Amino acid sequence: MKDNGDVEFTDLFDLRQPRSPKELIEERLAICNECPWLDKRLTKCRKCGCFMKLKTTLHLAQCPIGKW
Repeated sequence: MKDNGDVEFTDLFDLRQPRSPKELIEERLAICNECPWLDKRLTKCRKCGCFMKLKTTLHLAQCPIGKW
């Protein structure tokens, strides 16, 4: 993972990356679901290109526009 919270594809499979607790994942997804940048059909952010159901599981990941 980059210092600015950007996720790299390999981060999703890196067991050394800390994972978010279920409550935090749900909180982040709720924020994303209200965001105009979210493609709700794919649950994909059009700003960063990430699939949010995966990105939100990475504890150190950050929203590209600072919402979480």
